[in-house]
Amino acid sequence: MINELLKTKNNKIIPKWFLRQSGRHINEYFSIRNKHESFIDFCLDETSIVDATILPLKYYNVDAAILFSDILLLPYFLSQEVTFKKGVGPLLKEIVINETFFKKQINFNDLKPIKNAIVKIKSLISPKKELIGFCGAPWTLSCYMLEGGSSKDYVKTRTFLWNEEKIFIKLINKLTDDCVKLLEYQYLAGATVLMIFDSWSNMIPDRYWVQFGIDPTKYIIKRLREKNVRCPIIGLPFKSGEMLIKYSYESAVDIISIDWKTNLDWALKNINSDIVTQGNLDPALLASNNLYAIKDEVHRILDLTRERCHIFNVGHGLIPEVKIENVKFTIKLIDSY
Repeated sequence: MINELLKTKNNKIIPKWFLRQSGRHINEYFSIRNKHESFIDFCLDETSIVDATILPLKYYNVDAAILFSDILLLPYFLSQEVTFKKGVGPLLKEIVINETFFKKQINFNDLKPIKNAIVKIKSLISPKKELIGFCGAPWTLSCYMLEGGSSKDYVKTRTFLWNEEKIFIKLINKLTDDCVKLLEYQYLAGATVLMIFDSWSNMIPDRYWVQFGIDPTKYIIKRLREKNVRCPIIGLPFKSGEMLIKYSYESAVDIISIDWKTNLDWALKNINSDIVTQGNLDPALLASNNLYAIKDEVHRILDLTRERCHIFNVGHGLIPEVKIENVKFTIKLIDSY
């Protein structure tokens, strides 16, 4: 349905899916997760990828499945040790960014479970449903790789940038090339939509925002198009503020995903009028008991985007506290709008 929307530009078509729709808010997720000692093992097990990807389709009438994976598989494929600690999140072992690192290449034999899972998922879901493949944006990947995990301010990463600008640029360039390879791999395996997550774009210093927040995505898409990758590409520059406008005009994404913090009315008045929009619903709302607020917010988004091509989604991933009945209620509101 997302492909149909992009081809026809018919704003009566309202595709719907949810970021992190296969996650901890569904109890069955844990029965899949607990089969594996580590989260990386989970993300590289063909059967578990398939099961986790199609899990939300058992509950929700959504128009897309998103491949169960993680953006930090890319650093892992580049030989950085990546673990996930309960209550903490991802932990990445410190690496030296030098010529030895820059020579490291993804061994695509390691990705065979992902390719096989995509093929299997495609055979299980309706051909009308999209399968979304994705990667992290180079800036966000560099944040995790240099910081060693999540951070409130990514001071270590930003300091590295100011101290070692030339090396940092080489790191971004390498990750950009690797993102091209990873996205093309998923597309050739059968993904029908691709997405680039820049989860920490709000941490890019203003002086560098275009250089690291827009240019890498623009280059990734340029290379993918040169490689005959013809599917829609979504970009999520999370909490990018006023830079959302420039991103909408210059990044070359087909669809811009708008986070829950952004004023949607302002965004729609200022961003590229030709671009398809997605998102903006606060995922925390779907963890609430307030059905009236859910109805108001869903209708607010649908009313504001009535004259545009819009994909209904949350403005960031569903949180573990989200209630299944609230997601179903939201879908019912969209379908009856």
